[in-house]
Amino acid sequence: MSNRIERVNAEIKKVLANTIANDLRNPNVKGFITVTNVDTTNDLSHCNVLVSIYGLTEEEKQNSFYALINCVPFLRKTIAHKVDLRITPELHFKLDNGLDESEKMNKILSKLDIHKGE
Repeated sequence: MSNRIERVNAEIKKVLANTIANDLRNPNVKGFITVTNVDTTNDLSHCNVLVSIYGLTEEEKQNSFYALINCVPFLRKTIAHKVDLRITPELHFKLDNGLDESEKMNKILSKLDIHKGE
């Protein structure tokens, strides 16, 4: 990946994280939302955004995620104003369950350690 794309990814990630945390006015976007990764194509036409949502049940996470997807036009407009790009990429949000999965694995491993000592 080129340095330019890495800088663009970092800038988009920073703008999205700040906008989601401070500027979204959609009451259906709930929980603590973290932008975990941003991957922009070389031609800047598309951008995959991974987000994690904490502090909610699975159903609430899904509802909050879909509400966030409905905010994509606002988020693109914000990127267009704050990031100096000739083309504002299409945003494709995906839910990152990596931390949830690692938490489940840690619980399983801790149970195994308890039974191992007996």
